[in-house]
Amino acid sequence: MSEAPQASLLALNCGSSSIKFALFTPHFERSFSGLVEAIGHGQTPRLKTSSGETGQFGGSDQSHADVLPRLIEDIILPRAGAISGVGHRIVHGGERFNAPVRIDPDIRAGIAELTPLAPGHQPHNLAGIDAASRALPGIPQIACFDTAFHANVPAVRREMPLPRRYARDGLIRYGFHGLSYEHVAASLAGLGLSGKRVIACHLGNGCSICGMMDGTSVWTSMGFTPLDGLMMGQRPGRLDPGAVLWLVEQHGGDIAAVSKLFYHQSGLSGVSGLSGDMRTLLASDQPDAGFAVEMFVDRLVQEIGAAAAGLGGVDAIVFSGGIGENAAPVRAMTLQKLEWLGFNLDPEANTTRAKRLTTAKSERQAFVVAADEERIIAQATAHLLD
Repeated sequence: MSEAPQASLLALNCGSSSIKFALFTPHFERSFSGLVEAIGHGQTPRLKTSSGETGQFGGSDQSHADVLPRLIEDIILPRAGAISGVGHRIVHGGERFNAPVRIDPDIRAGIAELTPLAPGHQPHNLAGIDAASRALPGIPQIACFDTAFHANVPAVRREMPLPRRYARDGLIRYGFHGLSYEHVAASLAGLGLSGKRVIACHLGNGCSICGMMDGTSVWTSMGFTPLDGLMMGQRPGRLDPGAVLWLVEQHGGDIAAVSKLFYHQSGLSGVSGLSGDMRTLLASDQPDAGFAVEMFVDRLVQEIGAAAAGLGGVDAIVFSGGIGENAAPVRAMTLQKLEWLGFNLDPEANTTRAKRLTTAKSERQAFVVAADEERIIAQATAHLLD
């Protein structure tokens, strides 16, 4: 008698404008995966899977909540067989959630309460939970929090220069992209970077930097919400608080309008007037596209300098995320501006998708590590199912 096929673990990673998904075997071999990108804001969602499926996936009015049921029922489940557990990336865990947790009604309510701190993400994460609950009733679901990786950043860096009663009320710098950084941290030994001072740059539609000491987060560019730090696809990153007050006044006190500006109309998209997609900007000959790329790199270099100061130096930089992994011109411009720190770019390695981007004689090293948040989610899910 043949053995029954082993159940799969499903990892759902709902981002601000995309859904990444992956099925894993109990031994964490990826059996099927894919991406739906360009969701919301008048875009037309596009599907791409590891089995070669590509194409439009719904209309321009589709939200994450619209896309998810069809994605699970028509694309994922036919490849999955039995599913033993579903893991979700949850962007904001606040102070309550500093480790993965099994989802129940109370946990879901706690995640929903944090929506004001990540309005561009938390509703999509909740949509993933709800869609999986309907499609897979009774199957355990696990929440994995992006903020958890930064929970041990020193208090002097987590708190803001405000009366400390606000920190006691939860107004602190949480940091984000923790699942991506957890994967980078797990990769450091294989790169010969154990015990080193590493600046990890997660660069995608959302962007941030994490300063790691021996694989532990001790500095992060993002703060109370995913708006802080680096310039991003649609988000501005660090702003003068006075500029925020001015913009609120300019919008007649309409906080919703300013929130929309910050979450959906700024960053690469706002500066270029063309797109928040780095691929589009690098292919464009429009002056504002080039200016947006130049600003992106300038902000990135400044934040790397701040991270190096926070670490007391730097031994290596790791690029990850869609831009970090694929935008060779961005990596080149960044490392060339960091030659003074001891980074000597190898142009051929940078353009041939090599893992190491710097020369053998470079005083400090730079690497590319492909993001794999889904693997971290699957591992956490399996651990809580044991």
